Amino acid sequence: MGLDIPEAIRSLLLLTNPGSRRAKEIHRELESRVAEIAGSCQVIWRDIFSPPDQELAVDRAVIVGGDGTVNLGLKWLQEAGITAPVALIPAGTGNNLARGLGLPVDASEAIRIAFCTVDTRRIDAVGMTYDGATRGLMLQVAAAGIPAHIARRFDQLRHMPVISYPVRWIGDPFYRLLALRTIASNENRSFEWDIDIDGESMELSGSALFFCNEGTIGGGFTPCPKANVNDGLLDVCLLPTLGFRETLRLFRQVSAGTHLDSRDDIFYRQCKRVRLKQSSYPFLVDGDIMGTPEVIELQSFPASIELVIPEIS
Repeated sequence: MGLDIPEAIRSLLLLTNPGSRRAKEIHRELESRVAEIAGSCQVIWRDIFSPPDQELAVDRAVIVGGDGTVNLGLKWLQEAGITAPVALIPAGTGNNLARGLGLPVDASEAIRIAFCTVDTRRIDAVGMTYDGATRGLMLQVAAAGIPAHIARRFDQLRHMPVISYPVRWIGDPFYRLLALRTIASNENRSFEWDIDIDGESMELSGSALFFCNEGTIGGGFTPCPKANVNDGLLDVCLLPTLGFRETLRLFRQVSAGTHLDSRDDIFYRQCKRVRLKQSSYPFLVDGDIMGTPEVIELQSFPASIELVIPEIS
């Protein structure tokens, strides 16, 4: 079936990640589908590591890649000054963002929606600053503590020549295995943070600290079950450091998103702005480790991103 491009879309920007194996696979299908609309729509190809165009005007921007690529793509669009609706074609290991937003992860269906769907929805985004430097926008979740350490290990394994393919193929379940290994080896250590939430300063300690615009994170966990991409708020959830049995029980509860109802030792707040001070720990944002910043500032920007999302979702 051919692509029926809406008349209002006369130019498409395709942002791809040349370092993504799955994005390369989808790139071939994209080239085939783009050939179908030759003459009716201008298609501009860019990779997310190229310098952002300063005078590029398009009717729609399409980001092709996984959660980390979406984060980089939004930063590219922001620096280029492009405010057109953004469509996502998932091409990552977990594609947690697409799943959380109700978007299909099947390549053919995702391409059809990205090119042909007219329905859009404005969602919140979170502006990020690390050690005084602006670092773009977050759509889903950031995390510090054990989740960031697990994600860094996951990232190291998926780039190792011998085992990279099975890690990428297994995807989210492998992330869960790493989390279970951490629990079994009693590595559930305690971290300390100085945090300011909407002007209220406090000291917190625990095993995992989440900042959610949308409630889920890779591995099938729901650390912030109250999070909503349309409420203009950032959800903060701190999990305590516990012994083996209690940690395993908490693992199951966070998987089901029932931990807030099941426990009274979890810190949970909804806010508009957060400032975090930590030691040089890894910091996880939308599926990728963003270095080891010591001062992190997060601010919710309500309805700041217009996404292409089918009405049915």
